Amino acid sequence: MTYYSRLQKEDEPFRYRSYRKSELARLYFPQVSRTAALQNLRRWIDRCEPVRKRLKELGYDRRRQYYLKCEVEVIVGHFGEP
Repeated sequence: MTYYSRLQKEDEPFRYRSYRKSELARLYFPQVSRTAALQNLRRWIDRCEPVRKRLKELGYDRRRQYYLKCEVEVIVGHFGEP
């Protein structure tokens, strides 16, 4: 059992809260490494104009280590629950 699978069990509903970028990325891509998961999620966001625009309006900072709750809501609202 990995760290991320202990945080988010499959039978539990997804919780909207602040997430470390690596944590949210691993929820979407549990089968790959942390680095690959981060790259994949970043790629999804970069290629999706509506998500990118909305995150920019919310003050998203690529250098920050976490997503704010409002940013998680935008990401999950567009890509679906992990």
